[in-house]
Amino acid sequence: MTVLGDTLSVCEHCYRHVPAVRLLQANQIWLGKTCPKHGYEEHLVEPDAEFYLNYKYDRHALKSYFLEITNRCNLKCPHCYQMPDADSIDPSIDYILSLIKTYPDDGYPVSLVGAEPTVRKDLPELITAIQQLPGKPRGIMILTNGVNLSDAEYTKKFASIKNVMWTIGLNHPDYQGHTVRRKQMDGIKIALECGLRIKNISYTLEDLSQMEYCLEEIQEFGNSICEQFRIRCGADIGRYPGSPKLFLSDLMREVKSISSRKGWKYEEEPEKGNRAHYPVIINGLLVKIIQWPDAKTLDLKEIQTEALADILPGKPPSPLVHQVILRDGAINKGLFLWDTIPQEYIDNYGT
Repeated sequence: MTVLGDTLSVCEHCYRHVPAVRLLQANQIWLGKTCPKHGYEEHLVEPDAEFYLNYKYDRHALKSYFLEITNRCNLKCPHCYQMPDADSIDPSIDYILSLIKTYPDDGYPVSLVGAEPTVRKDLPELITAIQQLPGKPRGIMILTNGVNLSDAEYTKKFASIKNVMWTIGLNHPDYQGHTVRRKQMDGIKIALECGLRIKNISYTLEDLSQMEYCLEEIQEFGNSICEQFRIRCGADIGRYPGSPKLFLSDLMREVKSISSRKGWKYEEEPEKGNRAHYPVIINGLLVKIIQWPDAKTLDLKEIQTEALADILPGKPPSPLVHQVILRDGAINKGLFLWDTIPQEYIDNYGT
């Protein structure tokens, strides 16, 4: 066994922040951590140590915000870190604006997320109110399942709002069923007809058997509907059906194998990724292969994501995956959060 370095994680039982060490043993990467209440445990981070150690990427500052605007949803996805509550009350526009006003005047964009943001009837008004705040203008990203965009009258409300991009979680047709899938495809079509800018089409897979269909569909889409694509499998956060755990190396091998078999031009761009995102170019199309850690495998020195998230009431913003995991503990599992992430684990993402 070789110790590769120390880090910070959370206890998977009580969600305290605990010291951890990154370990190389039996050609695998493990995380060993010690909780003052629950003792020492080890968890497998990556079964392919060579893949892990050879994945070199550039660290970068976190230059966007991730803000929850509803806990309601119109779907029940197999994987959902949120575990929506249809009876919950949405935060008011004034409350959301008060949060954004606490952020530095940096002009960084804000992602408005849910559960499902488009269940808010006042979403166009919320976007407009954010854009009218004093200071540097902020772009807006909406993360949606796209179902409500199939209502043309609703979607037209966003046509005149500038500086807004959309991420649509399309998924495999079997993921939520073909009726939902048809509405999502209609939503994409109508959104484009209304001039909405789609940045990402994102797929969540139940297992690797769904990978080939999604990669083929991406090739059919080409570069006509969005700027990039994302493919991930669910992590053990929130609603999780208990399927076998998959690792980033598993996804990468499958993508490379399919690309080779199909005769697609396949290129890797690891320097533009991070520990949870591995970018590849397939026939000229950017596809980010994504696999998040969970409370067992969170490594706060390594798990760099794209945003500071502000989705945990009573706690300061912190890196996205960290907040999602703590939110799962606090809201879905009802745990008391004993502490707060040290500032160094936020600041060091820019070094």
